[in-house]
Amino acid sequence: MPHGTPRDHHYVPQFYLRQFASEPSARKIRTVMREGDYAIYAERSIKTLGYERDFYVHHRGGIPVNVEVAIGKHVETPLSQSETWQKIVGGHGHQLDTSDRSVLYTLIRHLESRNLHAQKITAELVEMAADPASDIPFTVEEREMYAFYRRNPNALRRMMNFRAVRNDWTERDFRGSSVTVLRSPIQLRTSTTPVLTLDVARHPALRLPLPGQTPYMYVLALNRTTLAMLVLGDFDGAFSNIEIPAEAAMSINRHHVGYFTRFKHVRHVIADDDRLLEDMRWAQFELMYSRERDMKFRLPAPTHTGHQARSAMPK
Repeated sequence: MPHGTPRDHHYVPQFYLRQFASEPSARKIRTVMREGDYAIYAERSIKTLGYERDFYVHHRGGIPVNVEVAIGKHVETPLSQSETWQKIVGGHGHQLDTSDRSVLYTLIRHLESRNLHAQKITAELVEMAADPASDIPFTVEEREMYAFYRRNPNALRRMMNFRAVRNDWTERDFRGSSVTVLRSPIQLRTSTTPVLTLDVARHPALRLPLPGQTPYMYVLALNRTTLAMLVLGDFDGAFSNIEIPAEAAMSINRHHVGYFTRFKHVRHVIADDDRLLEDMRWAQFELMYSRERDMKFRLPAPTHTGHQARSAMPK
């Protein structure tokens, strides 16, 4: 690769992480991070969070292709300089309206697809599709597609990089989707898998592209007080901006701890609230010590399985 090409690739953009900074300079953030069999809660540098070495690199004719710069130019910069993002940075979630719908839609789908979590779960599905006895009812076409990626891992990496750069969502998906802004009375969390995929009640307008799929919605914390929810389907471009009760926000916050517990590649829960200790205990973490600026937990026994991964990461 050319000299000077960045190799530490942030799969969670720093412009996003700064909305959860723990101090005025927006350089640091408080997170729970995995360290072997333990989880440590402490203040950390945003610059060193949510990245992988050469994460956005694939090969073409044996030559490495790095799309990190292209992601910044074509996706991150337009999003971070949008009027919508300026409302979010300014803490004006109540001002988000239908004019912000396209940016919120793009932000959620981009952060959901470019993530380490998405890459790991997709790789897991590739392996599961090779098992004729898999619990997941893969179609013949799906098994053929995953077999191709199993034989050609570089093609899988190239496909995911292409999605990260292009955000090539269909007009039908965008126009039919429902976007809701949720304003919280309590402080919100996020993680290095910032977009949660949560179950939702069945509805005839929902889009469920895979056989046997559980109805789902995407939820993204935009800053400490505002969430955005996206549901794909035939909702005729619905948009709303509402306040939610503290109990609903607490439930969403707890899901970030649940993801962190279940998936080892969710490396940080980003939190700075009084209920974190309670939710870590709920997730079966054992508190080793608690000091003024940091805590140490022992990880619970693993519960992650491929079937759980599929239900938590629909595609």
